Formats: sequence, C-alpha cells, structure tokens
Amino acid sequence: MLFEGVKLLFVGMATVLLFLSFTIALIQLVSRLARGAVAREVEAIRLERQHRNLARQQSAALPGAGAADVEDDIVVIAAAVGAYEAELLAGA
Repeated sequence: MLFEGVKLLFVGMATVLLFLSFTIALIQLVSRLARGAVAREVEAIRLERQHRNLARQQSAALPGAGAADVEDDIVVIAAAVGAYEAELLAGA
C-alpha cells in the first residue's frame, strides 16, 4: 500500500512537471511571436509622446512670442494699407 502511494506521488508530480513545462514553452512561443507587434506598439507610443511633448512645447512658446508677433503684423498691415491708399490717391 505504501508503494502504491509513492508511485501515485511520482506519477502526479511528473504530470504537474510536464504540464508546467508545456505551459512555459507555450508562453515563450507566444512571446517570440508577439515580439514584433510589441516593438511596433512601443515605438508608436514613444513617437506619440514625442509628438505631444513637441506640441506642448510649441503651444507654451507661442503666447510669449505671440504678442510681439501680433504687434509686428499690425504694423506691417498698417504700412501696406497706407502705401495702397497713397498709391490710389496719387493715381486718381
């Protein structure tokens, strides 16, 4: 009776060992198959973060420089309108 118990113990442990070995091999296979897709996804996430950071930096840089640019634009437009009106009056 003791011998049958020990035999059952070894058969059960061998079954568990084989099942776990098969599971580990299957997980490694799936990992190798998915490696390319994971690399592409990680790269896409990295590019998206860079794009967001760049957009954030550009939007942060615009308000300070934007006021001076708007004033310069107004001066240029006013000068262009004045030159156009002077040309119209000179031609009439």
